[in-house]
Amino acid sequence: MIGVLLAFLLVQPPPADTPVTMHGLGPLRIGMPVSALRGLGAVPDFQPDEAGGCHYWRFPQESQESGLGLMVVDDRLVRIDIHQSYGTASGARIGMTEAEIRAVYGPRMRVEPHPYTGPDGHYLIYQARDEPYGLIVETDHESGRAIMLRVGLWENVQWIEGCS
Repeated sequence: MIGVLLAFLLVQPPPADTPVTMHGLGPLRIGMPVSALRGLGAVPDFQPDEAGGCHYWRFPQESQESGLGLMVVDDRLVRIDIHQSYGTASGARIGMTEAEIRAVYGPRMRVEPHPYTGPDGHYLIYQARDEPYGLIVETDHESGRAIMLRVGLWENVQWIEGCS
């Protein structure tokens, strides 16, 4: 019984109060190998067409659209997509208004039109200084509220359509 409970606990995503940073989320660390993801209970959504190609991992009880999307490139975690529950260590959360999020990050956060829903939908962009990490918050074009955020290696955070 204890073994089953322990196995169940190991395949859970981090608790919702775990802060997101540009370096990761709890035990999910940007740059970690897929073997470590597997050890935390994450599973691939699908196998890439080529070895080392881009694909997403997730926790079995979550879909990519409802929870965490774990982007893997060259067998390493490079980006985390957050669709609900989690907030950044600085205090930004899904559902906050654009103004609230910009107040958290100040003038270093730039605003750009969302590639598909602009000019009303936006990307709120924060790039780390002297590090290859970043954060992009997507806002809804109708409500002006955050609907998704992604953190990780700056190169991969900028990919508009995930692995596509």
